[in-house]
Amino acid sequence: MIDYFERKIRLRDFEVWDVRIGDQHYALAILDEFRPGTFDDFEIPDLIYEEDDQRANYVSATYFSNEAVKDEHKEILREFAQMLTEHLALAHCEVIIKIYQENPEKAIEQMMLTKYGFKESDIPLDKLLHFNQE
Repeated sequence: MIDYFERKIRLRDFEVWDVRIGDQHYALAILDEFRPGTFDDFEIPDLIYEEDDQRANYVSATYFSNEAVKDEHKEILREFAQMLTEHLALAHCEVIIKIYQENPEKAIEQMMLTKYGFKESDIPLDKLLHFNQE
């Protein structure tokens, strides 16, 4: 069971959530890629992937944690990400959930710098007063 969750960033096509299960912290980044998914997006070498004309958009849901994910947390994290993105799957989007053992703050900062050219600390305080930070 998730003990705590909070959305930290909400942009037009990017959200970051803090998630805690027991004493383990995870950061979840949900990114709308604005393109169809590809074989490489799955990162599964033996996967047989057929392009799906119905899946016109790819959304990544990526967890980051300083510690290795506990086996008993994997299903809970998967269900939480699915709950947040279920409406996208119904709209024929490919939602792929991944988990990495990596410093969450650095990983999110790198994602934001790569995609937007700024990081969370660059968002003006007045933008944080609104539902959407754009």
